[in-house]
Amino acid sequence: MKRQLFAGLLAAAAALATGGMAGAASPQSQAVAVPATQPVSFSVYLPLRNTAAMQALLAAQQTKGSPSYHQWLTPAQAAAQFGPTQASMAQAQAALTAAGFQVTGTHLFSLDATGPASAANQAFQTTLKSIAASGGTTRIIASGRVTVPQSLSALGATVPSFVNVPEHHSMGHLVAGAPANRTSAVGGYNYNDLKQAYDYPSYGALDGTGANVAIVMEASAQNSDVAAMFNHENFTTTTGKMAPPTFTYVPINGGGSYGGVNDGGTDEAELDVQMVLGGAPGANVTQLSVPNLSDFNILSAYNVVIDTGAYDIVTNSFGLCELFYEPAYNDGYDFTSTLALYSEYYAFGNLEGVTWFVSSGDEGGPGCASVSIVPYLYGVNTGAAVKFVKGVDSPASDPYVTAVGGGNLLTSYKAGSLQSTYVEEQGFGDPEVPYDEFGVGVNITGGYWGAGGGVSTVFAEPSYQTQVTTPSTAGRNVPDIGMLVGGCPGGISQLPCGPDRAYVFVTIGGSRYGFIGTSVASPELAGAAALAVEYYGGRLGNINPVLYALGATQIAAGGANAPAADQFFHMNINGFDGAFTATANKGYNYIYGNGSPDVRNLFGLAVPAAGTPQTATNP
Repeated sequence: MKRQLFAGLLAAAAALATGGMAGAASPQSQAVAVPATQPVSFSVYLPLRNTAAMQALLAAQQTKGSPSYHQWLTPAQAAAQFGPTQASMAQAQAALTAAGFQVTGTHLFSLDATGPASAANQAFQTTLKSIAASGGTTRIIASGRVTVPQSLSALGATVPSFVNVPEHHSMGHLVAGAPANRTSAVGGYNYNDLKQAYDYPSYGALDGTGANVAIVMEASAQNSDVAAMFNHENFTTTTGKMAPPTFTYVPINGGGSYGGVNDGGTDEAELDVQMVLGGAPGANVTQLSVPNLSDFNILSAYNVVIDTGAYDIVTNSFGLCELFYEPAYNDGYDFTSTLALYSEYYAFGNLEGVTWFVSSGDEGGPGCASVSIVPYLYGVNTGAAVKFVKGVDSPASDPYVTAVGGGNLLTSYKAGSLQSTYVEEQGFGDPEVPYDEFGVGVNITGGYWGAGGGVSTVFAEPSYQTQVTTPSTAGRNVPDIGMLVGGCPGGISQLPCGPDRAYVFVTIGGSRYGFIGTSVASPELAGAAALAVEYYGGRLGNINPVLYALGATQIAAGGANAPAADQFFHMNINGFDGAFTATANKGYNYIYGNGSPDVRNLFGLAVPAAGTPQTATNP
């Protein structure tokens, strides 16, 4: 969950209960040297080739009129043009074998290897240690800087698997039960309420059939909970069909298991699956389940995406502040090369037509802990104050992904009716009490619950963002678009919950719970995009150039007051996230990006609209 501890550096976190969080011991007391004979696994990544040509092709694939427009590459074609040569891969394999490792997997630009810890310690000039990770798992880290052997470094190889940065964390928060919006003017929303509010297509016109969506997350959901979500809305009674097909579970590196309510990974997995299928009941949904959200596991899941070419859309509801990879947080060592590696995966996926959706973060504009947190992470209480500072999360900051933020939604209410038409949205975050986010004995001040946003310090502003006026040209601006996020996190909100705070309903363990966070918005938009994949009969690739082009068109036509045909986004949104302000009809902002979508207009879906929930057009 969003407030689950960064257990890669800390002890395994206790699951986040409603409004509460357990602490953890320092990593220093938990790190244990790996026995010399214990097998350890890692991956070696080789650099891409012809990157200038790759950038040109990525642009051409999204340029109407170009011969390459939406002409996606197969994995083999992408590897042949831009991946490492077969000779380089063979040399890397030989170097690993000579160092005492067994190569267990070969991917488009990486190799998986396994060998005794003693061989890894010698090869990488470090001492490997085991630390507790989320979900009761462990992970292996280097006690010092990893030095890549000359036989591999000569090939440009990198080995980020043992880099000692925190795990990513998922972007959600369970909230206490409250009235549904159907029984009062405020409250929680069901999946079909959102479909009417955001102008999805009619169920009879599009349901996502043929679209393949992958979800990367630790732990697992349950098919019975997905069915229960639909059954609550009388899906079978309305349609005469059984609840939508079950999702497919694919374990990565052993995968994760169902942990029950208040298990962070499980709660998030349930949310992600249900939000995608709620928007696109006919889509094929696969959960690529990892044991924990370490870089090693996430990249392993991405190998499945780009190697197989099987998925049109990938949604990720996790992130980690960029600053944790930068030198100031790592004794002067620069680990942003890991972020560059992630970016290669996202770009490779775009070449294949993959659309990546990611949550923008849940700490508003002041999205990162200040550098003074670092000693505390290693068990050293310096007495120094720690506060939240401006910063953005990775992967939301990557230019090849679509970062999804948002805020609170309000729809129409009429007693005795299930109507849920759009009324308004706002992006006012919730100031938080000082709290010990990392469980290391220091409260962090200045926190704000709300969609993450701001300016990347790693990635330059991409050309597509120049189509609209962004607040900064110094770096990639986050997010790109917004949807329902919700607010008022229990236990850490300074103020009482106001009537304008929203959430969504998720079924976990057979019971319904409220959920807030940008982890709601990312899979929500993925479900909407799956309908577009069905409509066009093909993939969409990186949709950001289109989002910003449509945003520019709407702004030129009057923004929130543009003619109906140019109303691609809801732009009449105000808000404040602790650092940045959103002003209605002023274009791009750091809370909603271009705005929230009118799904049919945004994706150009010329079909009837989803109507009242629990009817044939919106079951």
